[in-house]
Amino acid sequence: MDHAKTISRNGKNAEKRNSASTAQAAGQFRQLDKQTKGCRGNPQGQKKVCTPYDVANAFLKMQFPKRLHEIEEVQDCDKLTMEREFYKSLSNITKKFELKLHDLRNIPFPYNIAESLTALRLGLKNNMEDWKEVRLMHDNNSTYFAREERYCTGMTLYYIPVIPLYTLLQNKKTSTVGKLLLSVYAYLYDVLHIPYYRGNDCYLNHTYEMLDGWIDDDGADEETIEDNKEAKKIGDYMKGKIKDPVNLCYFGRRIKNFKPKNDFDELSFRVAEEFYELFQNYPNVPIYRKFYPIQSRDESEYAERTVMLDDYISFCASIKGNLYDSLIETVNSDLQEYGEIDEPTIFIPYDSRKIAGNNFDFERAVFKSLDNLIRLWQESIY
Repeated sequence: MDHAKTISRNGKNAEKRNSASTAQAAGQFRQLDKQTKGCRGNPQGQKKVCTPYDVANAFLKMQFPKRLHEIEEVQDCDKLTMEREFYKSLSNITKKFELKLHDLRNIPFPYNIAESLTALRLGLKNNMEDWKEVRLMHDNNSTYFAREERYCTGMTLYYIPVIPLYTLLQNKKTSTVGKLLLSVYAYLYDVLHIPYYRGNDCYLNHTYEMLDGWIDDDGADEETIEDNKEAKKIGDYMKGKIKDPVNLCYFGRRIKNFKPKNDFDELSFRVAEEFYELFQNYPNVPIYRKFYPIQSRDESEYAERTVMLDDYISFCASIKGNLYDSLIETVNSDLQEYGEIDEPTIFIPYDSRKIAGNNFDFERAVFKSLDNLIRLWQESIY
């Protein structure tokens, strides 16, 4: 299994993670396109910030075309406010990028905005590489331009194994550390809402079912057959354990009472502390808080669908063995055909206005802790 790598996307170097302050999503985006019909938007998020960590996860082998422009709908707006805010923002951005555009305010609303956006789009296209990442935002009756920023996940598969945890829980000598990590898994499942591979709505569930069919039809070595049986049996059993609300309730108590006895215990304790701090600081925040599916905001020129959150973040059976190798091979073969990947996203206003929560503090901490959890299992004997 390859370690995750930081790569540049769309021909640009991705920034590394830098700490910021906690907050929420920024407003609603508007799309730089030819047609504008009123005032509808979807919440958005930030810029490409890649992980510098040497993560022990499978590297997702694919690259993507440049971002696509959006389709805008503007309806049910305050016409005067919308026009005033729009042209004020348009003036600011044209000055910033030294663009000369014709004044189209004599055209009836909302066609004047549509034509102005078209002219702006063409102007930006000729003056900047990242022109498709410029968005028109509408938030609290305020309209402004912003640049899209995405948190780069490094095209990494964050697959979290449950069978090694089961192994710990079955041994009296390791059951204490097993219970500690069980509380971690309860947080991942109940609060972060990471999908479980035995659920029908999970991408890996369908992948395992496909592998199961191949094993039945074509046969496999004894190890793979046994791994496949355990993936189903232990997976169903562990789902019940992880869902038990007691494990989340006892998270703090298990942290407080835990006494590491060896290196694995010490590393497990550190990982548990990281997730417990997240649980305390963000008790009800799911991992997808800044995921706004590209399909809902981009007009795609490609037939392939987007790589979704649950395609690359999920519980799995194990991250060792022949079955896992086949799983990763199948996933890479499938996902490399897709055109784009959904990642946490925010928008940074060009007018430097401050927006509460417009950062990746939570995502930075979550993905760092997931890195450490998966590395823990990869470097263990379990």
